[in-house]
Amino acid sequence: MLDPDKWIWELQTAGTIFALKVKKWLIRKKTRYQNLEIALTEDYGLAMSLDGCFMLTERDEFFYHEMLVHPVLLSLPRPSSVLIIGGGDGGALREALRHPVKEVYLVEIDQEVLDAAMQFLEPIHKGSFYDNRVRIVTTPGEEFVLKTNVKFDAIIVDSTDPIGPARRLFEEEFFASCRKALKDKGLMALQSGTPYLHPEELTSTFRALKRLFPFVEVYLGFMPSYPSGMWSYIIAGGRPVVLRRKTLVKRYQERKLTTKYYTPEVHLAAFTLPRFVQELLSRASNGG
Repeated sequence: MLDPDKWIWELQTAGTIFALKVKKWLIRKKTRYQNLEIALTEDYGLAMSLDGCFMLTERDEFFYHEMLVHPVLLSLPRPSSVLIIGGGDGGALREALRHPVKEVYLVEIDQEVLDAAMQFLEPIHKGSFYDNRVRIVTTPGEEFVLKTNVKFDAIIVDSTDPIGPARRLFEEEFFASCRKALKDKGLMALQSGTPYLHPEELTSTFRALKRLFPFVEVYLGFMPSYPSGMWSYIIAGGRPVVLRRKTLVKRYQERKLTTKYYTPEVHLAAFTLPRFVQELLSRASNGG
């Protein structure tokens, strides 16, 4: 058994553990909503865990945050207003602010996560919380989208898996509120788990979105510290978004983006799905 004072880990399946050796614990506490842990690790730098699941590590967080944010924002010609639900570590916020946006709302349920991120995760958020374009709201995301009168070009859901406080962020009622909070040509993006180890998370989310949005597309990215390393994302909107490489390259260059994982070529390739993922989505579309 791993020593809980020397290791931070995630039980990814009943028989699989991903563990990192801890050099120094920075915070270990029970917040109002969840168990929060941040540690400095031997091989992956800073690592944050919520309820025993890794949210990020300093070494590989860019895989996830770039693929969550840039495909949706580069699919929009002029994204001005962005809503991020969750994302209390500031990584998605950092990436969104690299686009020519005028305002970004960050809606996080847990103030203690925000406080810990501001104190310990500067290498992740890089001061993005203090940008004058940012409005931070501490409230449940599903309540914010239900009540807001603001219309957004993009809504990005950077949540944990559908357990605990994040469960409602995967329900059809929440997705319906998001659609109402989008502008006519607005888009929604979210993470939808690993199709390899937990396909039901992807398929249930895909089905719920298909009932509400005319356009729903799944894409994949690599995320080393997440279960299986294969991670899925979904973009949904009122109209198809099919971009040519020339358009993506032009927008990427005009916005002077600097990325480590994402490229326009990776963007296009990410929507080419392996056979088993195609079959999962086909069964989900047909009610299976």
